[in-house]
Amino acid sequence: MVDGGLATMTKPNYKQMSLQELRKYVLSHREDQEAWDEYANRPRPNSVLVNAEISLSEQKQIFDNFIQQKRSS
Repeated sequence: MVDGGLATMTKPNYKQMSLQELRKYVLSHREDQEAWDEYANRPRPNSVLVNAEISLSEQKQIFDNFIQQKRSS
């Protein structure tokens, strides 16, 4: 639709986009803060959560155990 010579764009539905589609979108629309917020808040299927209350040495041990389990399975 054209309004006074300017094209009117509809906002994409970020929630319907796959993570890969959303990533591609935010990389080409870096000024779209709402899209970035949606991308940043999406769960990542291969992420590992670490408790920030745990010391770095304990975090390293947990991570090393996780890697060891993955390699043995």
